[in-house]
Amino acid sequence: MKIVVIVPTYREKENIEPLISQLLDQFERIPHESGILVVDDNSPDGTGEEVKKIIQEKRKLGKNNIQILSGKKRGLGAAYQRGIKYALKELGADVIVSMDADFSHKPKDVPRLIEEIDKGADMVIGSRYVRGGKIPENWNLFRVANSRWGNRFARYIVGIDNVKDCTAGFRAISREVLEAINLDSLKVRGYSFQMNLLYRAYVEGARIKEVPINFKERVWGHTKIGPRDVLEFMWNSVKLRFEKGWEGFDKKALREQAKKELMDEEAASI
Repeated sequence: MKIVVIVPTYREKENIEPLISQLLDQFERIPHESGILVVDDNSPDGTGEEVKKIIQEKRKLGKNNIQILSGKKRGLGAAYQRGIKYALKELGADVIVSMDADFSHKPKDVPRLIEEIDKGADMVIGSRYVRGGKIPENWNLFRVANSRWGNRFARYIVGIDNVKDCTAGFRAISREVLEAINLDSLKVRGYSFQMNLLYRAYVEGARIKEVPINFKERVWGHTKIGPRDVLEFMWNSVKLRFEKGWEGFDKKALREQAKKELMDEEAASI
């Protein structure tokens, strides 16, 4: 099994070298071939150039498991779509791990996500809202409310009611789940991509597991979330709820329909 950790970056020069180093250390704990794909949106601070420098230095040490994919800045969702397609087609990934570059997700938790994949999960979420999970203690009231109520909005409006952390960006996802989803149909460029991807996996009947993590506030750099991202998130939540009309409220029926369509496609190909 091959693991590819996708790290989208924009102005993360201070974080990227220590993040890559710590991920490489954690790969020693994973009993599978593992690599890193940095998806950089042409960062003006030289993040991409820093990654290329790291790649050259690591190759001298015999490590060839770091790649960079550069492109125009079109939002987090667009970066993930680009990275996932590349990892599946060009790198032969069996499992994709998504995580932030700012150390809000700890590299040492990556092996824990892979352990659950090995046990049979299709998608594993590093969750802030299951027992044992934490959010930063120094968050102000607005950040806490924005996180908690945004997540509840996703759970109850979209209907993913058996997942506690619907907006988490720290995940491990199997190739089978990703290939069952038409990534081009997820027409979101911002942070709501994570919720839309989870929703599609949920409807497809993916076995979803949550493991608790201690979410940390970034030390260097600045958060990229703005009002436009919040509005896109809310709008997409409502759209997902009603994408099948009133039937959109019955997620069980949608999952059964998705399974039937998949079976029909398999039967037609025989």
